[in-house]
Amino acid sequence: MKKTACIKWLWLISVWLIVAKNVSASPVASPIDQSTALCAKQYTVQADDQLSKIADKFFGNLLAYPTIVVATNQQHQADASFAKIANPDRIEIGWKLCVPNQPLAQSLLSSSAISSTNSVKSTVAYTPTAGYTLDNFAKEFSFSPEVDPKWVYASPELPARFPVSAEYRERRDKYGYMVNYLWNENFLDRYYSTLGIFYNYPSEMYIFHAANQATIPRYRYPPNVTLPTGLTTNEFGWRGRAISFKKPPKTIRLACVGASTTVDGHSLPLSYPELLQNWLNLWSQKNGYDLRFEVINGGRESISSPDIYGVVHYEILPMDVDYIIYYEGSNQFTPRSMINWPADEVFGQPPPGLVPNLAELDSKDKTWLDSLSEYSVLAARVRSVIEELTIKGLEPLKPAQTFVLPAGQDEMNPDRAHLGNALALATILGDLDKIKKDTDSKNVKLLLGTFNWFAYEGMTLDPVRNRTLYSYLNRAYWPVSYANMRRMADYQNRVFKMWAAQNNVNIIDVAGMMPRQPDLFDDAIHNTYLGVRVKAWVNFQSIVPIIKQDIESKVVPHAPTMLLDKHPYIEPISYTKTYSRTAK
Repeated sequence: MKKTACIKWLWLISVWLIVAKNVSASPVASPIDQSTALCAKQYTVQADDQLSKIADKFFGNLLAYPTIVVATNQQHQADASFAKIANPDRIEIGWKLCVPNQPLAQSLLSSSAISSTNSVKSTVAYTPTAGYTLDNFAKEFSFSPEVDPKWVYASPELPARFPVSAEYRERRDKYGYMVNYLWNENFLDRYYSTLGIFYNYPSEMYIFHAANQATIPRYRYPPNVTLPTGLTTNEFGWRGRAISFKKPPKTIRLACVGASTTVDGHSLPLSYPELLQNWLNLWSQKNGYDLRFEVINGGRESISSPDIYGVVHYEILPMDVDYIIYYEGSNQFTPRSMINWPADEVFGQPPPGLVPNLAELDSKDKTWLDSLSEYSVLAARVRSVIEELTIKGLEPLKPAQTFVLPAGQDEMNPDRAHLGNALALATILGDLDKIKKDTDSKNVKLLLGTFNWFAYEGMTLDPVRNRTLYSYLNRAYWPVSYANMRRMADYQNRVFKMWAAQNNVNIIDVAGMMPRQPDLFDDAIHNTYLGVRVKAWVNFQSIVPIIKQDIESKVVPHAPTMLLDKHPYIEPISYTKTYSRTAK
């Protein structure tokens, strides 16, 4: 009886939500007049098509793809057989598109729908349900004269996906998604029985043989696969398109290294290094350089600075790269190393009912509605309504706490001699030292990004749209206050800048240049797809002057230094090995 009443209650609330949404919706003015939305050609999307490729085919201009978006969406209003394009990066085989004639395309390119600085208005692309959009960024950001603001809307073609194997799906469901990775044999031999990352412990693991008995990096992605998480890799196990071992002539190679904020969300269409490569090639073409760019994504989730050093040493440097961008600052970020709070407060466990639950975090105050929301869209919608009514988006009251600097340290002007154990910065700088020594030996330029934490004192978040961000800050990092999160993040970045200045390394001030907008974040460190694009642009605009100077000084591209025909450490095949849960 209770179950029936509960289902009926959920159904009634869902009906109310739908009606309320429809009543509140207002018609949006069409960007072009209906009478002019006539197609010069109807085009059916084929395999491997991208809108930019279609635009280049019909208009000879990769950046004219927004005209097809606007015209097709306009035609959809009159004829539902035409596609409705919600995201220009995602079109499907069989969709019918409207390709406008040349005069109309030119009119669209100069209209309010598509302008010189705003290719597609927020009704079409990259728009959250409400709030900050790519158009907002394009209007507010201070663009360098070296770049074309239109490029911020441009996307490369997506890499071809592979069929996801049934074996990968079965292993993922039984053990957890990381079981499909290639694990460092030396690392597993020592730590398999204490990993603690699997639902159950598999007896058979995919491994790679690491060089010199090294235990870093701990794992790689398997090559040439699409994993159940959505990640597609190339022959080296890196996210992105295929790349040759030997650097082609007239090519500048960059590599982005870091953790989850470099590889970016597996289910997202593109990562920031892929967008960065696209824009660098547009910039090169505009400036008449007879050069092309390749950007390697060497990121992988959950790794820390020792692993990143391993990625650089064993994987990236043999690829004859010219630049390496280091971006990471969360996986060694331990608040207890700088914040004191009452002993009876348990880290990550707020008082019951105070903070919304996150599905991926275990919590003692998980309700039946939380559990149901993991499987039911209807239940999740009901939970959102309840939370919107009860949570106003303000930071919950936190217990008294004290910010503690290492002995002798100057917070505003830190020095390396007094880092102590705060935020593992001594370890991180030690690994940066090793990376810098390696890059110097290969004449590779190292660039260091400041790390962007989204937390500010007095911040108010939308309880529905920013639910995960709110829960992440107030549940995963309970009881740390926003003010102290901000203070720790700023201190970390001052230490990064100190090290960069002492080692003649260029800083990419990601934290300083990213807009203070919650809609760019899934949580306090991971970006939405819009946020990934903005982060990529911040990197792009920051490194263009550096690369330009190096090109004109003939510092890059470097001549190839590797005489081998294949990668010395990454093998084209993987191995399996049997382990026991009681292994030592």
